[in-house]
Amino acid sequence: MFFSVSMTRLVARICALFALLHTGGCFRVSRDHLYDGPPPRPAAMERYYAPEQSYTGYREEIEKATPKFTIKHITVESYAGPIVIDYFQTPKQSDALVLVFPVLGGKNFIERHMAKYFAEAGFDAAIVNRSNEFKDPAKFDQLEEIFRLNVIRDRLALDFFQNEYGKARFGTFGISRGAINVALTAGIDDRLKYNVLVMGGTDLVDLFRDSNQPRISNYIQMVSEQKGFVQEQFFEALRRQLRTDPKNTARYLDGRDTLLILGIFDRTVPFRYGLRLREQIGRPETVFLLADHYVGVLYSQTVSVVPPSKDGPGLFPFPYVEEEALNFYDRHFNNETHWTIIPYRILQTPVNLLAEGFAEVGSFFEWAFDSDEDEPSDDESEESEQYWVEALQIAAGAKPEDAEGLALQGGTGVASVR
Repeated sequence: MFFSVSMTRLVARICALFALLHTGGCFRVSRDHLYDGPPPRPAAMERYYAPEQSYTGYREEIEKATPKFTIKHITVESYAGPIVIDYFQTPKQSDALVLVFPVLGGKNFIERHMAKYFAEAGFDAAIVNRSNEFKDPAKFDQLEEIFRLNVIRDRLALDFFQNEYGKARFGTFGISRGAINVALTAGIDDRLKYNVLVMGGTDLVDLFRDSNQPRISNYIQMVSEQKGFVQEQFFEALRRQLRTDPKNTARYLDGRDTLLILGIFDRTVPFRYGLRLREQIGRPETVFLLADHYVGVLYSQTVSVVPPSKDGPGLFPFPYVEEEALNFYDRHFNNETHWTIIPYRILQTPVNLLAEGFAEVGSFFEWAFDSDEDEPSDDESEESEQYWVEALQIAAGAKPEDAEGLALQGGTGVASVR
């Protein structure tokens, strides 16, 4: 070839810069424009995460009422345990709902801020609360079942909002572990169509190994001491049991309906695992922040620093993450532009342009000049189906010869969600 690969990439970046200058400074790290959607979900995966039965009842109480929204505390009873939901309901009737996925079990301070922000902008929002049982080292051998039940409870919550509130269009928002949960549940349930993932990642076993999060290190140490693990034995044991991982589900999100926000200096959910997640989803539109996992909060007004406040808006930091999410929801739910995003976009454009060049995660131009990826083969689809057939076997305690029947009939006693 006359042009080397490096030269074609340089030309691609020059083209991207030219596009930036001629589009009023609104360049985005764009998705793959020739991406034609996710592959079909394996039937056995659908069975693996399908609830055995519907929810059996619910109760709700009004926690707080304001002119812009009412907060309802809802408990949905199910065979998978109680599903506790905080619902931020706006006065205007709508069939749309944004599910805000929690970072961790607890008070959900960040999630409540986000749900409130979306509700004040006119979007109904709900938080499906999580338990803390996954943190218990004594339940290490049950981690896969804990993660699986979390997905099932999410799907039952969707059933609840469809049946009781007439919701038909769903979006999600998740930060950190919440983003990981989005990649799981939205990858499994196609009702979650419009998804915003912030500081998320994939390949959980390797992510745990490489994270600088002290709580993860402490958890690994405690489990290793209890189990007598040495060196790689913890990760080998985790890899053997863990199937509920974005590396197995994220490819089924639609990259055209996804927004990804990553921190370039993130070491808690290391940046490279965010880039892997981006590839698995199909290179969705991506925003890059000059931040690590915690400095990233300065791109959100979860806490107003100037003036100091936990409850009201302030001058700093800017609510950039919130505004990007609202623009995404306005575009997809209402076919409108959220114009207040423009000043933030102007400030953010140079960062996105540099990230596009140096991280080499791809814009349309890079795709056009340097793409050698093939479509998933039939063999790969069959391997994926077999992977979830084996999961059904393990869940049902079935013999290997029963696997095909499980895939076709849902042999765990699992019923279809819809």
